[in-house]
Amino acid sequence: MLAYVSERAEERKILTGAIPVGHIPKPRVVADYIIKYPEIHSVEDREQYKAVFNDQYLEYKELHREITATLIKFQELDSMMSQLINNSRSPERIMDLMKTYDQKKNDPHFLEKKERCEYLKAKLSHIKMRIHDFDRNFTVKDSNY
Repeated sequence: MLAYVSERAEERKILTGAIPVGHIPKPRVVADYIIKYPEIHSVEDREQYKAVFNDQYLEYKELHREITATLIKFQELDSMMSQLINNSRSPERIMDLMKTYDQKKNDPHFLEKKERCEYLKAKLSHIKMRIHDFDRNFTVKDSNY
């Protein structure tokens, strides 16, 4: 015999139930720049955020250029490797090339640069959003006078 239970009842049951013994909640990781760069409240803060943005944007551009160039090379190597696998009579040579390729693709220095680039992109986007929000609100306040 099957009993019908509405989804609402199931939700209430979940929401009102006790936390199971031994349950360890997962920590929520918040990026440092979210805390360090809250909403802007003054023109001075805006100028400081803009200076940080300009300073780190140069680093981001350089890293992005390097990472993009490396990823394009990896795509070219992927294509060459697949052609070699299909057309080669020397499996040992292919295996050596594959090993070298995998080592380069998983190089800690490259992965560190890639991670830093992604971090800077997120941070700069956050700062840019804060500046944009301040500018929009500041303009609205000025037009109300």
